[in-house]
Amino acid sequence: MRRLFIISVLISAVAVIAHGQVIDTTRQINTWMLKHNFTRFEDVQLDTNMHQLQRDYNPVYKEGFSYESVGILGHAVNHMDFMLRQDPAFFLFGRAWEPYLKTAERTIFFNTKTPFTSLSYSTIPVKKWKEDNIEVVHTQNASPYTNIGIEFNILSGKPLYLNQDTKTTRVGLFGSHAKNRYSFFGTFYYNDINAKDNGGIVERDSFLNGVKEKWWEYDVNLIEAKSHYRNLALFTTQKYNLVERHFSTDSLGNTTTTGKTLSISHQLIIERQLKVYNDMVDLDSLSPVYNNYYYLAASARDSASEDKISNVFQLILGDPDYDKISARIYAGHEWRRFGMLSPDSIYVDSLASDTVISKFNTEYFNDVFLGFHLAGPTTGIWDWVIDGKYYLLGYNQNNFNLHSTFSRELGGKRDLGLRGSFEMTKPHYFTNYYSSSFFEWDNDFPSMLRIKGEAFIQSDELETDIRLGASYISNYIYWDTVAMPRVYDKNLLVFTAHMSKHFKLAGYNSDNKLLVQYTTADEVLSLPIAAIYSSNYWKQSLFKGALVADLGFDLYYTTKYRASSYMPATGVFHLQDETDVGGYPFVDVFIAFRVKTTRIFASYNNVLQSVGFAGNNFFTSLSYPMKPRHFRLGLVWYFYD
Repeated sequence: MRRLFIISVLISAVAVIAHGQVIDTTRQINTWMLKHNFTRFEDVQLDTNMHQLQRDYNPVYKEGFSYESVGILGHAVNHMDFMLRQDPAFFLFGRAWEPYLKTAERTIFFNTKTPFTSLSYSTIPVKKWKEDNIEVVHTQNASPYTNIGIEFNILSGKPLYLNQDTKTTRVGLFGSHAKNRYSFFGTFYYNDINAKDNGGIVERDSFLNGVKEKWWEYDVNLIEAKSHYRNLALFTTQKYNLVERHFSTDSLGNTTTTGKTLSISHQLIIERQLKVYNDMVDLDSLSPVYNNYYYLAASARDSASEDKISNVFQLILGDPDYDKISARIYAGHEWRRFGMLSPDSIYVDSLASDTVISKFNTEYFNDVFLGFHLAGPTTGIWDWVIDGKYYLLGYNQNNFNLHSTFSRELGGKRDLGLRGSFEMTKPHYFTNYYSSSFFEWDNDFPSMLRIKGEAFIQSDELETDIRLGASYISNYIYWDTVAMPRVYDKNLLVFTAHMSKHFKLAGYNSDNKLLVQYTTADEVLSLPIAAIYSSNYWKQSLFKGALVADLGFDLYYTTKYRASSYMPATGVFHLQDETDVGGYPFVDVFIAFRVKTTRIFASYNNVLQSVGFAGNNFFTSLSYPMKPRHFRLGLVWYFYD
């Protein structure tokens, strides 16, 4: 592995320091995100608005608005929106924390004329069960075309319910250089999550009826279990224009272009993911959370890891900002190592054996893939993209995916289009092979075929987003009521509708999101028929615009359905057949202020708890209640003048 690491770093370092894409150095702040498989950086707007400030305390809300949760900041979540659930190729035991991760795909890169700093802090001001989110971002230019930055974030939660502490540390470095022919972008992220696992409330009915006087008096299933998930990722991408389009301007100021741009690109990804789970087990009375235990000792320690080194080389013809067609072909290699701490046997005599020790087992794979990308002009009436990828060798051999998007601009205000995908995906390694203290399986599941289609209409000016979609899935892999992987031997259809609209009348604002889902096999995929988020507030400008205030409330609601249960030992959300969850209106009242570059908010959350019909039924997953009524305070402060 060390040799592969050194070779990959050298490949990344030997790029010719020429010149890359042009940066507008007249702007105070340029901000981008990487798109088109990291080959282009596209402008994004820096968020300085107050809207959603009261929800940004939890970073997962930037990835979606509806989740199944275990009820505390920094712990496991599961998208209710089926279309947003993690890719089956993602590390199995880290999927519950993936929405928290800082990644290259989610990085905003900067180019600033003056240093830029962002400070944010939010808290529940209760000593016994507070939650905190502290984040600092600083970036500045080393030259007009070179920028470096650092991000530091801590999320922490003290337990309201027993054995539920969390601490998440997210640290990142990012940098970019772009001038004329050459561009380089790089990130390094350290995501570290420590969480105690209580296995949920023992007597759910007692909780609903408010039997106990204090929330922490309710018994939980696990009192010493804890999880540790770590994600380390180094990413670099660079592009060099071998041939460039020529621009010429005549005496009348008319600009014409000739020729095409031909570029080469290289991406490097080095990533390590690790999940560790510990518990003290009563050998005479196993917790109902577990169905099996494969050791004789009372101390359980499980671990699983996935390491990856990926190199991708691309040849790019054309520029989607100018050409009717731009094309990319690429080839890549992924070195992968999977490891797990598994029970091993010591033979006591010739007739019997006892499982009393553990052994770390590893397996290696070399995956090779080819791909192509075709795109239409981003500045024309029509905008289209087609991207395909096929694995020739390795664990993922014969996997393929094809993604396409076609859209047309209507009246300069909205885009109407279709997008779809066609994928054949082999189950993740740990879905087929896994052995630990509490679970063992050895599967040979077939590849999963997924066909998705979606029609959409979007308008930034009208603040409208409507999407209607359908998914066909063959060999769908699900997790049964005892958290074991299974394959559904029938075809599965999922229909979805997502509507988002912002209404405004004078100072009144209403931001609404509606998710509707239907599945043809709710025995293996349980989804709420509808999930709703509605934020309603009055915006008022005071003192000639020196102070802007928002006053309003947020409503979040899902229809009743068989929400998932959660298995702490693997970090997997799985089916349950005990009871329905949902039908509870979560309402938060908030007020927010903006004074120049400072934003402050205060909110009173879950105000309907124990009021009338709402009661204590504030669960989003089985046995894991959310928090009762509480205050939350926060601020965000920008420095860039």
